[in-house]
Amino acid sequence: MQRPQDKRTGFKQGNNLSKLPKNEGVKKTFTFASGKKVNATRIVVAASELKSKTAIHKLNPRRQESLTLDSVRDILISIEQEGVHTEGVATKNEQGVYELLDSSRRRFSCLHAQKDLPLWVIEESIDDADLIAFIQTTQSVKRLSYRELGADYKALMKEGGLTKIDELAEYLSLGRETCRKRYVAASIDQALISVFPDCEGIPNGYYAKLAKIEKQLSKEKTSVAKFISSLKLNDDEGVLSVEDKQKAILNLMETKLKKPTDKVTWNTTRLADFDDKNTYAKVLKSSDNRGLKIELSRLPSELYDDIIKYVSDKVNAGSVDSI
Repeated sequence: MQRPQDKRTGFKQGNNLSKLPKNEGVKKTFTFASGKKVNATRIVVAASELKSKTAIHKLNPRRQESLTLDSVRDILISIEQEGVHTEGVATKNEQGVYELLDSSRRRFSCLHAQKDLPLWVIEESIDDADLIAFIQTTQSVKRLSYRELGADYKALMKEGGLTKIDELAEYLSLGRETCRKRYVAASIDQALISVFPDCEGIPNGYYAKLAKIEKQLSKEKTSVAKFISSLKLNDDEGVLSVEDKQKAILNLMETKLKKPTDKVTWNTTRLADFDDKNTYAKVLKSSDNRGLKIELSRLPSELYDDIIKYVSDKVNAGSVDSI
């Protein structure tokens, strides 16, 4: 059970080959977290072969099902116009397929734009621990979401016999709160997340609110699917940025769950009429039937004592409903 979080791998993503996309066979040395040095060969996968010759490495935590044109909007136009300038890094499996350690967003964009994908292909077998540490260093363009980072936390806890977030945080060398937030984010129903455009790119602050929404739905015995279908999402929001759309959807969800709270009013009933306007006996009952007030003024003190005793006896006898 290894998950190095803070190790760093020595490599540079940039290079001087961007002007030579077909310059294959060039070698490069990578130094991994353990100190191991390996050679990698530059290859270019043609656009027509991307689907058949590339796949996502099992250790790559980027959620592929969440990749959309919205989620790659920061790189798509550049790739459409100029192609890919920065190589991805991959290993090659026994079937001859290149398994991408990073660059899954570039691959997605290339598939859409019909562009070639340059790769550095590692020539030797590398331990998972080194690969995990390497992957952590490659998220500089679009960092992994809390949800992606926490995706395997439950499995890690089960595998390691951990029962508390504190134990997991200590094992991962993370702060408890950071660990907890990632764990919570990864636990949210995917259907609730998928409503958002660029769903893995929502602000990390959204996860706590979505977890609260999911908890309320569970309390009300309302399925996530039913809740989502009840949302009236505006398809005419093309003019809005992705960030504004995300904000609008969260606001819609929160508003949908807010129950209208009618202002409580009090209904007053006189119990008797008196000649003296300062003498009265009346009962005030709340409109939600949750409150009752008895107001007495300038009546005999022994009457007050009798009323207090009567109410006390009833309450202590558990006969509130009969009052």
